[in-house]
This record gives sequence, C-alpha cells and structure tokens, in this order.
Amino acid sequence: MSENNDENQNTDIKEEVKEEVKEEETITEKDTQEFEEMPSKAKFTFKCTRCDKCCLSRGPIPITFYDLELWAKNGVVANFLPYLDIYNKPDGSVDLILKPLPPKPKEGAEVKRDPFSPTPIEELLEEKCPLYNKEKKECLIYDNRPLSCRTYPLEYDGKNFTIVDVECPGLSEEGMTKEELKEMRDTAKRMFYELTRMRIALPVISQLITQKVMMDLMRQNMEAMSKMSDEDRNKLDEIFKKNQENPED
Repeated sequence: MSENNDENQNTDIKEEVKEEVKEEETITEKDTQEFEEMPSKAKFTFKCTRCDKCCLSRGPIPITFYDLELWAKNGVVANFLPYLDIYNKPDGSVDLILKPLPPKPKEGAEVKRDPFSPTPIEELLEEKCPLYNKEKKECLIYDNRPLSCRTYPLEYDGKNFTIVDVECPGLSEEGMTKEELKEMRDTAKRMFYELTRMRIALPVISQLITQKVMMDLMRQNMEAMSKMSDEDRNKLDEIFKKNQENPED
C-alpha cells in the first residue's frame, strides 16, 4: 500500500515538473519572438552628396583653436580675418565665428543702416557661409574648412553623439566604411574638446584685448592733448562744458 502511494506521489511530482518546464519553454519562445520583432537601432551612415544646403543656410560657424592653428600653419589666416567675429550667444557663452555676410537688399528697398553698425548676428542665422561660392557650388576653403564643417551633421556633447540636421540628404547614404565612421566620430569628439577650450579662453582673451585697446586710446588722447596749444585746449574745455550743460544739444 505504501509503495503504491509513493509511486502515485512520484508520478504527480513528475507531471508538475513537466508542466513547469513546458510553461518555461512557452515563455522563452514568446520572449524570443517579441525580441526579434523589436525594431533594431538604426545604424549611422553618411556620405556627403554636395547638395550645398548646409552651406547656403548654415549661419555663424564656430571656430576653434585647432582651426586657427591649421590656418596659421598653411599661411591662410589673412583669408579668414574679414569674416571673423565674436558672438555673445543668448545662453551666455562666447564663440569666435565665421560671420555670414548680410543679404543684398531687395530691389527698390531703402537701406537706412548705419555703416558703422554691423548687422546683428541674430539676423544672419539662416544666411550662407561667406566662403561658399553659390554660383560655382563650391567651398572656397575646402582643404582648410573648420572642424565644425568636417563633422557636420554629427556632433558630440561629451557623452553622446547627436545628429544636428536630420533632413541632411547625406544621412543613410550607403558606402561609409568603418574607417570613415571612426574618423567622423573622432572629429566630432575633437570638435567638442576644441570648442570647450575656446569658450573657456575666449572671454579672458577678449577682456585683455579690450583693456589693451582702451589703454592705447587713452595714451593717444593724452599725447594729443599734450601737443595742443593753450588756446586750443581752452576751446576744447569750453566745448566739454557746453555739452555737459546742454546734453540734448
């Protein structure tokens, strides 16, 4: 009787084990199927199609010490000087930039801008690069183009890579090698490092230059005053006093 009970108990245990194994197999198959149906992460591929869209509406292009060193080494710094400017950004940071040229006024439009007052950079955010030839569709400085152009549209923020222009026609273009991908990622990282370095140093350099210019102006004014005759100096003092008494005049 005891033997029969033991056999029945063993049979029941075996059946329970079979059910558990069957249930685990079912769950595993279900999980595997769901995993296979999940969309895989898109692979980044890029090939520049030379569509010129980014060059025609890029706006200010940030410049780094790496770019300045490259231009100095290749003896082309003078080619960039007319387009370099300092941009005090809305977020408080300061960038050295290639500043776009203001668009030509429309035919018949009246221009009232002060010739000594430059066009605000905020009005040039959608303008073309000043060193891109629209008619010939070519970059005039391609071999010396800034890091920002070399890594476009890929950027690195110190932790992750991001695409700053999801509508760029070159995205998802086939033909990018592993070596090209590595080079682009390395360039994006270099751009982040160099831009950070520039943003730390530029405000200090800007203050030093401003201080130097102000000191030079004061020195020149003092020298000019010392060479003036007493009569001219008295006339100048009278003008200053009149301006103080009637500032609106």
